[in-house]
Amino acid sequence: MKRFRSSNSRPQHAINRRPIANTVAAAVAVAIAGNTAMAQEAGLEEVIVTATKRSENLQLVPVSVTAISGARLTELGVTNVLSLERAAVGLHINNKGNDPTIIMRGAGSAGTQDLAVPIYVDGMYRPRAGQALASYFDVERVEVLRGPQGTLFGRNTLGGLVNIIQNKPDTRELRYGGALTLGGYDLQRFEGFVNVPFSDTAALRVTGSRTKQDPFVENSFNPSAGLKDADETYGRVQFRWAPNENFEMTLAGAYWKDTANGNSDYAYKVLGIPWNPTTRQTNGVTGVIDPRQGTRVSTPGFPCTGGDGPGGRSQAGNVCLGQTSALAIADPYTVAWDFQPIRNIREDSYSAEFKWNLGFASWRTNVSKFDYSELRETDTDLSSRPALVAGQRIESTATQIDTNLNSNGEGKLDWTLGAYYFDDSSSGNNSAFLWGYTYTTPQKPAWATWLYQPNGGTKSTALYGQAEYALTDAFHVTAGLRYSNDKRESITKSVNPTTLNNELPSYVVGPMAVQIKGDESHVDYRIAGRYEFSDNVMAYASASTGYIAGGIQQGNTGKLLDATEVDAYEIGLKSTLLDGRLRVNTAAYYNKYKGLTTTVFITQGAAGTILAQTVPGGSLNSKGLELDMEWAATDKLRVNLGLAHDNSRFDKFNVGNQFTEGSDVIVGGQGYFVMDGKKARFSPDLSGNLGLTYAFELGDRGKLVPGLSARFSSSYKTSNAPYFWSNQDAYSLVDASVTWYSAGKDFVVRAFVNNATEEAILTESTVFSRSRAMVDYSEPRQWGVRMSYRF
Repeated sequence: MKRFRSSNSRPQHAINRRPIANTVAAAVAVAIAGNTAMAQEAGLEEVIVTATKRSENLQLVPVSVTAISGARLTELGVTNVLSLERAAVGLHINNKGNDPTIIMRGAGSAGTQDLAVPIYVDGMYRPRAGQALASYFDVERVEVLRGPQGTLFGRNTLGGLVNIIQNKPDTRELRYGGALTLGGYDLQRFEGFVNVPFSDTAALRVTGSRTKQDPFVENSFNPSAGLKDADETYGRVQFRWAPNENFEMTLAGAYWKDTANGNSDYAYKVLGIPWNPTTRQTNGVTGVIDPRQGTRVSTPGFPCTGGDGPGGRSQAGNVCLGQTSALAIADPYTVAWDFQPIRNIREDSYSAEFKWNLGFASWRTNVSKFDYSELRETDTDLSSRPALVAGQRIESTATQIDTNLNSNGEGKLDWTLGAYYFDDSSSGNNSAFLWGYTYTTPQKPAWATWLYQPNGGTKSTALYGQAEYALTDAFHVTAGLRYSNDKRESITKSVNPTTLNNELPSYVVGPMAVQIKGDESHVDYRIAGRYEFSDNVMAYASASTGYIAGGIQQGNTGKLLDATEVDAYEIGLKSTLLDGRLRVNTAAYYNKYKGLTTTVFITQGAAGTILAQTVPGGSLNSKGLELDMEWAATDKLRVNLGLAHDNSRFDKFNVGNQFTEGSDVIVGGQGYFVMDGKKARFSPDLSGNLGLTYAFELGDRGKLVPGLSARFSSSYKTSNAPYFWSNQDAYSLVDASVTWYSAGKDFVVRAFVNNATEEAILTESTVFSRSRAMVDYSEPRQWGVRMSYRF
């Protein structure tokens, strides 16, 4: 049986200046035509991934995987999850406030109890959305696994996962390096590492970075209160000890702190109040935008031009009184707030990985723990008037253990057995809502007396196994099974009235508080087959399942609500062609999600009161096609192409309407939309990326490599509710760079312009209190220069 293993174990929201997709495609065609006949000496490097929890050749893994090397991340300017779309086609980022959410193959587009496409770091799960904001650097590669990974990775991988694999200590030589990046908005990023071998068996690797940047979003009222800035410190220490060929241990500790202003809490930009000027009611479907955030109410002596209008925060001012604070600002990157937002994130993480070669199998155990805290506060009246502030405080401590045994045999059977433990159920874990009044002390809120917070979390255990058997040299079958048990618990605490004047209030268990618990088990499977037509062409097909545990049932039944589940089917073709110069991987998929949280209306009591509730019961069908291509056209020209077709439609789903008019159905005076058969948010019919680089050899002066990277997308919705102002138009976006490498490649200088066409792309649309339509935008044009030495 062939087995390739690693040699190292270790409102028109796109300001679209000019469509470029056709232009870029034509440029590629010309480049291809002009270079096909040239002598081909350069080939593509073999890509090793750990998508099956063992090191294998990407081209033999029956899973759709995009692997991006650390060098490629640098070429594309990918520094965190918010820019990962540049490297992985079909992956979309819904960025609201400080909670980036990955949406892929329909997963993440509608409600789940936990993240549908989570972040992993060296194979270990990160459950909080804010943890994805940490920067990527000194990274070996990032693996994007598409489709449910419920057998090997667990309950929290409904639509796939992103695994960040960091560079490890190396015992072979002393190495060190650093990089300095300077750029627009006063960007300053310092990165460095040192790898110190103590002997042939032990090494230490220390990595650190410091990033500062002025806000992308200008605050015209309070210049110190801009948004989307950077103020981040990160450090990591790893120690590796391998006393012999059969044992290896790596201990690691990391510190991350982010004290930027951040990105508001829900979304930062108020478009206005959607309303119907004829009926004087709020209407997000067929209405128009009244560009204000305050009220439109006549007062004696001050009648409103055009008449009174609904919605708006009175604390932001009154349009009829001529108060400019009540108006919305048209520019997508300008706000006018008095309160300076706060984002204070800190994470301390520790891990220990042990590897033993037992001869017949390799035993790997990874233990990790992290303490994560996050505080964020933002201006709730969204104006220059002192009034309201809201936010969230998160405390999370989690421990997890993943241990598995992988066969080492060269026979027909490869197998993996494992066990997993995750626990963040401590009563100290919480996600507290904050609300305060800043009428007299703009930067020191007087906290509301009615604040409360749930405390608790989840304890999850699992046993799993997967085996691959070679029926023939060419045909292999895979079968996997995972049994999981989830326990959730929660107790609600109320604000301690004696701490209302503190910088932050504390919470106590009130006399009426009840601790509620739930417990549920689940089984997932994976079946796959792959056939090698040759050493360079492989086809595969798979059927798999995944799930996310439901929330706790009220009434203390001891059971969880129905889980969110997916049945997934995929066929794919992986090929390496043209003597190793062209790699083309394609996949077609069909995913059926059920148990998505949806809106229903319940009759309560003898009076027949109608209440809207969010319960599991929605379903979604997602089907599509994906293509990843990498081509070394010559020894100088490289081409990367990714294309994705996504048809994600709700099978059965309701979503509440936040406006007075425009609903499909009204029950008990409350409106909602019936989304059955309609597209889910962030699911464009076609999206893609294209990368071109060409190397000019300069002899003993090194090498110059200009590069072009383009992303394009058809139109899509950014909200499941059919609000007219939440549609993202089709767009094309271009990044450009020029990189100089010294003759020895020790020194590298890269000049870049990201979003050169300066598109304002919607990353979120939501409805805030008093019917205010709010959105979030991606980064504007950004330029910079990165100078590095051996890094």
